[in-house]
Amino acid sequence: MPEYKINDLLKKFRQGTILPEEQAFLETWYLKWTSDNQHFTEEEINAAKSKVWLALNPPVHRLKPWYWLSAVAGILLFIIVFWFYKERIDNPRTNLVVEKVHTDFKPGGNKAILTLANGEEVSLGNPAKGEVASQGAVQVMETETGKLVYKRRKEISEAIMINKLATPRGGEYQLVLSDGTKVWLNAASSISFPAAFEGNYRKVSITGEVYFEVAHDKKKPFLVTAREQEISVLGTHFNISAYPDDEFVTTSLISGAVRVKNLKTKVEKSIQPGQGATTSSANDDVLIHAIDKDEILSWKNGYFQFDNQNVYSIMKVLSRWYNVDVQFLSDKNTERFGGTFSKGKQLSETLANLEKLGNVHFTITQKKVIVTD
Repeated sequence: MPEYKINDLLKKFRQGTILPEEQAFLETWYLKWTSDNQHFTEEEINAAKSKVWLALNPPVHRLKPWYWLSAVAGILLFIIVFWFYKERIDNPRTNLVVEKVHTDFKPGGNKAILTLANGEEVSLGNPAKGEVASQGAVQVMETETGKLVYKRRKEISEAIMINKLATPRGGEYQLVLSDGTKVWLNAASSISFPAAFEGNYRKVSITGEVYFEVAHDKKKPFLVTAREQEISVLGTHFNISAYPDDEFVTTSLISGAVRVKNLKTKVEKSIQPGQGATTSSANDDVLIHAIDKDEILSWKNGYFQFDNQNVYSIMKVLSRWYNVDVQFLSDKNTERFGGTFSKGKQLSETLANLEKLGNVHFTITQKKVIVTD
């Protein structure tokens, strides 16, 4: 940002007219400015006083009007910066994130929207609603423990009724399908599925990140579609990450066996427990790689686990869980971070812990997080 803009913001800060977003930028600039400068010495303070006195009692006849205005502007900038800096020294704060707790963001929770076959929407979450709907021969219940359960009351063939369960940013939810398959939805995710499975396959489609514990049925394979990827299983535990703003779709196998197909090229490969299969719109293959099971399951088990990830990837995850937008003032941060963090903490605490790990700083405003090196 040019100096004249900083000058304007400093004036507005002093006058009490600065906007929250402008103050956040100013405080971010202040952090960088102070990191490059020592504390003022007594001599510098006295020099500042002298400059202030000269500014108030200028030798008018020696200065041309344009030079006088320029001098006043420069001295005013010096005074405000000095006052701003001295106030911070006299009232130290260890962390801008902690300072602005009144604009902190709470962790996500158990909430979702269920869309029934007739288009009706049902808001789910605390408190539990008990019976939510009846879809043909299937009873839909929300339990006291906060999960949605589909229970088939009669084994009769009927028209397929597609339901959709979706979590917002800042939400997660659990689902039990009519065949007994257990499903966990991460934040900003969805699953479309029939109220009761009919025919030779059990087919669902997902967006975002979803974990499955598929009920075994060798007569009816379980098929999951996620963007350009299709996963085929009989009974197994696996995770799929397929957010629309991520480059890759990744299926990670925890137990059992699955086959992963690239729907664009029809390339198909099997993976074993401890392996992942990745596809993307830019790649015709199915790429197999090793996974860390604990890291894959961390979101489901109540924590974040980051392993050698950059700040951009980490903030994408946090923005979904805390339902907050993120602004980066630089796209050149090359540092890598690793660590385990509870999903139940306030955003400010999580960011404060990240700051301790490397050269990155966060400022929370009322609407977003600003990230600087």
